[in-house]
Amino acid sequence: MLKILCRSKRTETANRRIHRSEMVKIDRTLQSAPGAETRLQDKIRRLDRIAMFIEHTAVAMGRALLIVGIVGVWGYASGRWIDAQSVSDPLSVIFALGELIETGRLWPQLGQTVTEVFAGYVAGAVGGTALAFAFALVPGAERIMRPFLLAVYSIPKIALAPLMVMWFGLGIAPKIILAGVFVFFIVFMNAVAGIQSVNRHHINIIRVMGASRLAILRKIVIPTMVPFLVLGLRVSIPEAMTGAVIGEFISASQGLGYLVYAASNELNMAVSLAAIIVLVFVVAIGDMAMGLIEQHLPWQPAGSKTIRSGLRPR
Repeated sequence: MLKILCRSKRTETANRRIHRSEMVKIDRTLQSAPGAETRLQDKIRRLDRIAMFIEHTAVAMGRALLIVGIVGVWGYASGRWIDAQSVSDPLSVIFALGELIETGRLWPQLGQTVTEVFAGYVAGAVGGTALAFAFALVPGAERIMRPFLLAVYSIPKIALAPLMVMWFGLGIAPKIILAGVFVFFIVFMNAVAGIQSVNRHHINIIRVMGASRLAILRKIVIPTMVPFLVLGLRVSIPEAMTGAVIGEFISASQGLGYLVYAASNELNMAVSLAAIIVLVFVVAIGDMAMGLIEQHLPWQPAGSKTIRSGLRPR
């Protein structure tokens, strides 16, 4: 038995010596080949870039094929399965869009709607974020205000449109307010969800270390809340467009919503669908811009990128 134990100890000692000698050889190899580690890191980065390029290319091709499929089915079904006057057809829509651009009729309508959407989006986002921060500073306020905010949020926003017109007139103000209301609640709810997800244990630790309420907000609450807030800001971009277009449907003499409504009344579906396509492009551009801002945020925990950003967490 003692012989077996002695042999096992000798074997372990020999294995340790072999392991140490291998590590020494690796260290000597790295030292003798200056820049080997850097070259390895560069190679890994190149492979990463190639993999990301292949992934983005595959996604772009998939989207392109999907668009081609939808347009193909639409063009084939128009006049065969569905009345062409009701859904128009892709070529007619392209010609209508080209005519809107060539005659200059599109630009005033586009400028009006973009102004309404941008102003309403900024107002709603700032208001929702500010109220969420106020609730973070005064925790009891959220319990008091939450039922009232939920009651207002439960009101169908389209029902507010006629009231906005009556209260604020026929100008641009009702559209901006409607867009702001749509954005406000989404941003506010997401920001509050981010605040509520803060780890209370971390707050207690930093509070014991003597941190002020402002320091807690800056070092713990904001970094935790930012991913939720960014998601709310991205989701609310189409909501801002919806609010502005609803306002233009109710009362307007200019704007893409007005163009859609007027063309529909004239049974000109090609112009109506062309205006809708422009609306979609505006929302897509806004979403891309928000994605670029998200990538350069100072607070970006690992894995916090939203799925819609198209980036994998590292």
